[in-house]
Amino acid sequence: MKLTITDEAANKLRPFFEDQNALVLLDFDDGVGPFSKVGVCSLNQAFQLVIADKTEDIHDYNEKITTELGDVYYKGYSDMYLDQVMQLKLNPQNMTLRLVGNSSGELTPVLNVIDLRKNS
Repeated sequence: MKLTITDEAANKLRPFFEDQNALVLLDFDDGVGPFSKVGVCSLNQAFQLVIADKTEDIHDYNEKITTELGDVYYKGYSDMYLDQVMQLKLNPQNMTLRLVGNSSGELTPVLNVIDLRKNS
């Protein structure tokens, strides 16, 4: 699996990857894991980026994608909703991030970034 981060999106995300005590998670918000707000299984197919402390238990995030900025962890079973080639882009109109797949098109039109670090 490949995830490319455009220069504009990288400028927004770089501080998270540069924090030695942070983990970047591509979270499929389906009720699984400590960062889900859904609480139970859901048919929600939205992804979000969660920035967590390295001390957090992320055992549900058992796969990773290596990007030019660093590693992005995700729940292995959620790859059925991802493309093999994806891109994180910045929408210049509203400065939000978009997750775009090579074959599926827009996977998440507004990719929320949720910073859950305790000392951020």
